[in-house]
Amino acid sequence: MNTQQSTPVKITLEDISRLKFEKLEEIRTQKKVMARTARSIFAPLGPAVSKGDAIMRSFNTGMAIFDGVMTGVKIMKKIRRYFRKE
Repeated sequence: MNTQQSTPVKITLEDISRLKFEKLEEIRTQKKVMARTARSIFAPLGPAVSKGDAIMRSFNTGMAIFDGVMTGVKIMKKIRRYFRKE
């Protein structure tokens, strides 16, 4: 049998403050990465190159709005139907 007991590692206040500083630096770098990613995702579209591109962009925006409204109407109908059956 192994009867040797390992001595616990002593953690000093300097170790704790160093680890805290390292973790804060990691958090700051991750925050910068997340902000950069969010900016690239939600960046505004560049100006339309041609008239056809502008028309297609308007059409796509209109279709997205229409699709959102139709989805909302379907959800509202299902919610109303759920509460009427009670």
